[in-house]
Amino acid sequence: MPMARIGYSFSQYRTGSIAVALAAIPNDFFSVITAGHHTSGILQAILGSGQPVGAHLDDPTDIDRQRSLWAAKLDHAILRAERPVLLVARGQSCFAATWWARLSPRDYIARVAGALFIDPLEADGAAAARFASPRIRLPFPSLLLNGESPDSDAVRRAQALALEWGGALDSAPRTEALSRWQGAREFVMRMTAGVVDRRAQAAGALAAALHAPKD
Repeated sequence: MPMARIGYSFSQYRTGSIAVALAAIPNDFFSVITAGHHTSGILQAILGSGQPVGAHLDDPTDIDRQRSLWAAKLDHAILRAERPVLLVARGQSCFAATWWARLSPRDYIARVAGALFIDPLEADGAAAARFASPRIRLPFPSLLLNGESPDSDAVRRAQALALEWGGALDSAPRTEALSRWQGAREFVMRMTAGVVDRRAQAAGALAAALHAPKD
Protein backbone atom coordinates (compact mmCIF):
# COMPACT_ATOMS: atom_id res chain seq x y z
CA MET A 1 0.00 0.00 0.00
CA PRO A 2 1.52 3.35 -0.93
CA MET A 3 2.09 6.10 1.56
CA ALA A 4 -1.18 7.92 2.15
CA ARG A 5 -1.51 11.47 3.35
CA ILE A 6 -4.19 11.41 6.01
CA GLY A 7 -4.10 14.37 8.38
CA TYR A 8 -1.89 17.15 7.05
CA SER A 9 0.00 18.45 4.02
CA PHE A 10 3.74 18.02 3.74
CA SER A 11 5.90 21.08 2.99
CA GLN A 12 6.16 21.67 -0.73
CA TYR A 13 9.51 21.37 -2.48
CA ARG A 14 11.10 24.58 -3.71
CA THR A 15 14.10 25.45 -5.83
CA GLY A 16 17.47 26.77 -4.73
CA SER A 17 18.73 25.98 -1.24
CA ILE A 18 15.90 23.55 -0.45
CA ALA A 19 16.64 21.45 -3.53
CA VAL A 20 20.25 21.24 -2.40
CA ALA A 21 19.11 20.23 1.09
CA LEU A 22 17.34 17.16 -0.24
CA ALA A 23 20.71 15.64 -1.06
CA ALA A 24 22.20 16.49 2.34
CA ILE A 25 22.69 14.14 5.27
CA PRO A 26 19.79 14.43 7.75
CA ASN A 27 22.35 14.76 10.56
CA ASP A 28 22.95 18.30 9.29
CA PHE A 29 19.39 19.20 10.23
CA PHE A 30 18.12 16.91 13.02
CA SER A 31 18.92 15.56 16.43
CA VAL A 32 17.65 11.97 16.35
CA ILE A 33 15.98 10.57 19.47
CA THR A 34 14.93 6.91 19.42
CA ALA A 35 12.56 5.01 21.71
CA GLY A 36 11.77 1.32 21.92
CA HIS A 37 13.57 -1.87 20.91
CA HIS A 38 15.68 -2.62 17.84
CA THR A 39 15.55 0.90 16.41
CA SER A 40 19.22 1.19 15.42
CA GLY A 41 19.07 -1.20 12.47
CA ILE A 42 15.85 0.33 11.22
CA LEU A 43 17.27 3.83 11.52
CA GLN A 44 20.33 2.79 9.53
CA ALA A 45 18.11 1.31 6.81
CA ILE A 46 16.10 4.51 6.58
CA LEU A 47 18.77 7.18 6.93
CA GLY A 48 21.93 5.32 5.96
CA SER A 49 25.00 4.31 7.91
CA GLY A 50 26.72 6.65 10.33
CA GLN A 51 23.60 8.48 11.48
CA PRO A 52 24.25 9.28 15.16
CA VAL A 53 21.50 9.05 17.76
CA GLY A 54 21.33 11.90 20.24
CA ALA A 55 19.48 9.85 22.87
CA HIS A 56 17.71 6.52 23.24
CA LEU A 57 14.89 5.54 25.60
CA ASP A 58 13.97 1.93 26.31
CA ASP A 59 10.35 0.86 26.62
CA PRO A 60 9.10 1.40 30.18
CA THR A 61 9.03 -2.04 31.81
CA ASP A 62 6.43 -1.06 34.39
CA ILE A 63 4.13 1.37 32.63
CA ASP A 64 2.06 2.38 35.65
CA ARG A 65 5.13 3.27 37.71
CA GLN A 66 7.57 4.39 35.03
CA ARG A 67 5.35 6.40 32.69
CA SER A 68 6.16 9.76 34.28
CA LEU A 69 9.85 8.87 34.57
CA TRP A 70 9.91 7.95 30.86
CA ALA A 71 8.34 11.30 29.98
CA ALA A 72 10.88 13.15 32.12
CA LYS A 73 13.73 11.38 30.30
CA LEU A 74 12.26 12.39 26.95
CA ASP A 75 11.87 15.97 28.20
CA HIS A 76 15.55 15.99 29.12
CA ALA A 77 16.61 14.57 25.75
CA ILE A 78 14.46 17.09 23.88
CA LEU A 79 15.88 20.03 25.84
CA ARG A 80 19.47 18.89 25.24
CA ALA A 81 18.96 18.55 21.48
CA GLU A 82 20.96 21.07 19.50
CA ARG A 83 18.81 20.79 16.37
CA PRO A 84 15.15 20.14 15.56
CA VAL A 85 14.30 16.65 16.79
CA LEU A 86 13.46 13.65 14.64
CA LEU A 87 11.68 11.24 16.99
CA VAL A 88 11.84 7.55 16.00
CA ALA A 89 9.71 5.20 18.13
CA ARG A 90 8.84 1.53 17.82
CA GLY A 91 6.11 -0.67 19.27
CA GLN A 92 4.89 0.35 22.71
CA SER A 93 7.05 3.48 22.63
CA CYS A 94 4.89 4.85 19.79
CA PHE A 95 2.01 5.17 22.25
CA ALA A 96 4.30 6.55 24.94
CA ALA A 97 5.54 9.21 22.51
CA THR A 98 2.04 10.24 21.39
CA TRP A 99 0.90 10.39 25.02
CA TRP A 100 3.90 12.63 25.78
CA ALA A 101 3.26 14.86 22.75
CA ARG A 102 -0.38 15.47 23.64
CA LEU A 103 0.27 16.37 27.26
CA SER A 104 3.61 18.22 27.21
CA PRO A 105 4.12 22.00 27.24
CA ARG A 106 4.32 23.80 23.91
CA ASP A 107 7.97 24.75 24.47
CA TYR A 108 8.96 21.08 24.41
CA ILE A 109 6.72 20.13 21.50
CA ALA A 110 8.00 22.98 19.34
CA ARG A 111 11.43 21.33 19.30
CA VAL A 112 10.12 18.22 17.49
CA ALA A 113 10.26 18.50 13.69
CA GLY A 114 8.51 15.16 13.12
CA ALA A 115 8.21 11.53 14.14
CA LEU A 116 8.50 8.06 12.63
CA PHE A 117 6.24 5.53 14.37
CA ILE A 118 7.37 1.99 13.53
CA ASP A 119 5.14 -1.05 14.06
CA PRO A 120 2.90 0.36 16.81
CA LEU A 121 0.64 -2.69 16.42
CA GLU A 122 3.40 -4.75 18.04
CA ALA A 123 2.23 -3.34 21.37
CA ASP A 124 -0.54 -5.23 23.13
CA GLY A 125 -3.84 -3.51 23.79
CA ALA A 126 -3.26 -3.21 27.52
CA ALA A 127 0.04 -1.41 27.04
CA ALA A 128 -1.49 1.00 24.53
CA ALA A 129 -4.44 1.67 26.85
CA ARG A 130 -2.13 2.73 29.66
CA PHE A 131 -0.85 5.52 27.43
CA ALA A 132 -4.35 6.72 26.57
CA SER A 133 -4.53 10.45 25.93
CA PRO A 134 -6.95 13.00 24.45
CA ARG A 135 -7.68 12.06 20.83
CA ILE A 136 -6.26 15.15 19.20
CA ARG A 137 -3.89 15.34 16.26
CA LEU A 138 -0.23 15.46 17.15
CA PRO A 139 1.34 18.92 16.88
CA PHE A 140 4.05 17.73 14.46
CA PRO A 141 4.04 15.67 11.24
CA SER A 142 4.36 11.91 11.58
CA LEU A 143 4.64 8.80 9.46
CA LEU A 144 3.41 5.40 10.66
CA LEU A 145 5.29 2.41 9.24
CA ASN A 146 3.17 -0.67 9.68
CA GLY A 147 3.79 -4.36 10.09
CA GLU A 148 5.91 -7.21 8.82
CA SER A 149 3.23 -8.53 6.44
CA PRO A 150 0.12 -6.54 7.26
CA ASP A 151 -3.24 -8.16 6.57
CA SER A 152 -6.35 -6.12 5.83
CA ASP A 153 -7.36 -5.91 9.50
CA ALA A 154 -3.89 -4.68 10.49
CA VAL A 155 -3.99 -2.08 7.73
CA ARG A 156 -7.37 -0.81 8.96
CA ARG A 157 -6.07 -0.54 12.52
CA ALA A 158 -2.97 1.26 11.33
CA GLN A 159 -5.09 3.63 9.24
CA ALA A 160 -7.19 4.42 12.30
CA LEU A 161 -4.06 5.21 14.33
CA ALA A 162 -2.57 7.40 11.61
CA LEU A 163 -5.86 9.26 11.30
CA GLU A 164 -6.06 9.75 15.06
CA TRP A 165 -2.47 11.00 15.20
CA GLY A 166 -2.95 13.27 12.19
CA GLY A 167 -0.13 11.68 10.22
CA ALA A 168 0.56 9.60 7.14
CA LEU A 169 0.61 5.82 6.75
CA ASP A 170 3.05 3.61 4.85
CA SER A 171 2.05 -0.04 5.19
CA ALA A 172 4.34 -1.65 2.60
CA PRO A 173 5.34 -5.14 3.80
CA ARG A 174 8.78 -5.45 5.39
CA THR A 175 9.68 -7.98 2.68
CA GLU A 176 9.40 -5.15 0.16
CA ALA A 177 12.44 -3.48 1.68
CA LEU A 178 12.89 -0.73 -0.88
CA SER A 179 9.23 0.25 -0.72
CA ARG A 180 9.19 -0.10 3.06
CA TRP A 181 11.92 2.41 3.70
CA GLN A 182 11.52 4.68 0.68
CA GLY A 183 8.44 6.31 2.17
CA ALA A 184 10.34 7.06 5.39
CA ARG A 185 13.27 8.54 3.48
CA GLU A 186 10.94 10.79 1.49
CA PHE A 187 9.23 11.84 4.72
CA VAL A 188 12.57 12.83 6.30
CA MET A 189 13.63 14.70 3.19
CA ARG A 190 10.38 16.65 3.19
CA MET A 191 10.99 17.59 6.81
CA THR A 192 14.52 18.63 5.84
CA ALA A 193 13.08 20.89 3.18
CA GLY A 194 10.76 22.40 5.77
CA VAL A 195 13.65 23.11 8.16
CA VAL A 196 15.66 24.76 5.39
CA ASP A 197 12.63 26.77 4.34
CA ARG A 198 12.10 28.08 7.87
CA ARG A 199 15.77 28.95 8.21
CA ALA A 200 15.68 30.81 4.90
CA GLN A 201 12.58 32.74 5.97
CA ALA A 202 14.19 33.65 9.30
CA ALA A 203 17.37 34.78 7.56
CA GLY A 204 15.36 36.82 5.08
CA ALA A 205 13.37 38.49 7.85
CA LEU A 206 16.58 39.33 9.74
CA ALA A 207 18.21 40.73 6.61
CA ALA A 208 15.15 42.85 5.90
CA ALA A 209 15.17 44.21 9.45
CA LEU A 210 18.88 45.03 9.31
CA HIS A 211 18.57 46.81 5.98
CA ALA A 212 15.30 48.59 6.68
CA PRO A 213 15.51 52.34 6.00
CA LYS A 214 15.93 54.39 9.13
CA ASP A 215 13.94 57.54 9.77
